[in-house]
Amino acid sequence: MISFTVGIFYFIVLLNQIKGDSEKADRFIIACHTTDFECFKRQYRSLRDTVLLGSLHFAIDYYKPYLFKYGDSGTCIKLTGLEESELVGISMDGDSKEYLLTLELPFRIQQVNNKTDICMKPDVAFINIEPHVGPYRSFDGNATIKATFPYELRKRKGDMYLLLKEEDLDVILDIPDLRPPVRSIESEGHNLEISEWAYEVVEHIDAAKYFALPYTTNIRQFTSTVPLHKYLLLYPEEEYADLKFAFYDSP
Repeated sequence: MISFTVGIFYFIVLLNQIKGDSEKADRFIIACHTTDFECFKRQYRSLRDTVLLGSLHFAIDYYKPYLFKYGDSGTCIKLTGLEESELVGISMDGDSKEYLLTLELPFRIQQVNNKTDICMKPDVAFINIEPHVGPYRSFDGNATIKATFPYELRKRKGDMYLLLKEEDLDVILDIPDLRPPVRSIESEGHNLEISEWAYEVVEHIDAAKYFALPYTTNIRQFTSTVPLHKYLLLYPEEEYADLKFAFYDSP
């Protein structure tokens, strides 16, 4: 009788813990009406920081910067910026069954030591990259990611879910020319060299596949796990099957 009572006690504790974890996760999910673009932006920031960059509750892998081998230099190239991405466009079309998210982010290219992390092999091999000597190089640019998800709606246990299919990715990398407006032969030469280096580096990998796709895949994982009504609110005259809205920040 004692063991039975203890078993019930631990079962109740476990249920309360699961419920508490679920409620804690729900606090990070902001629900938005289809007319409120500013709400969608806040929603994205919250999901980015608490879910999309990694979440045990939603079984989402934690975000890791993409690293690839920089020739025979003994160093790697690290790409980052998704952790600071912002939503600048969102649309949903019930006719074409497409869900589109547009993100803007800083795009950082850094040369790093490869002693502690595993670096992937680039798609296009580097030629004549000698062992590294001197300071590591780095470059800050910008990127725009457009992820178009075909989707279907599916009802499970009374709740509607947005099931996103494999996305079509368009990644635009903006690597500006760093030459200063006031000409200085020394600084202009250095900045132009760094710009050219950044261009050359990113030409060796598929940024959409290796940099953006692991992150946008997390969006698919989230929508397949969370009922639509928790993050997308309907007006009385709306139905999920017929939704059509589009917002985009003007340049």
